[in-house]
Amino acid sequence: MRDKSKEAGFTLVEVLAALLIFSFAIIGLTHSGTESVRAVSILEDKTYAGIVADNRIVQARLKPLKIGTSSGAERAAGRDYEWREVITKTESKGFYQILITVKSKGEDQILISRTAFRADEAS
Repeated sequence: MRDKSKEAGFTLVEVLAALLIFSFAIIGLTHSGTESVRAVSILEDKTYAGIVADNRIVQARLKPLKIGTSSGAERAAGRDYEWREVITKTESKGFYQILITVKSKGEDQILISRTAFRADEAS
């Protein structure tokens, strides 16, 4: 007859240790995947905010020059954004700075900021 105590196999402690190590690995991979998805979402939001800002710059260059601040809202890819446009004089005569900032509607954090310049048509 064979001695059962000499049979090959894992002890309960070895199995529990392996499960513990596997659990930590799964938690780490899950966290990494979640962070990756979150980063993609943030980049997507910033990309659409950049499109809104670029559109505002084009419109600011096409419309008659008006120094001051204006703001509004725009929808891009099903998301709502708030923009702020500040047009100021520069040190160069007849040359103006256009500053556009865009944030998600209802949020305080600015997603993107763009600066452009334009000349006064009268100069």
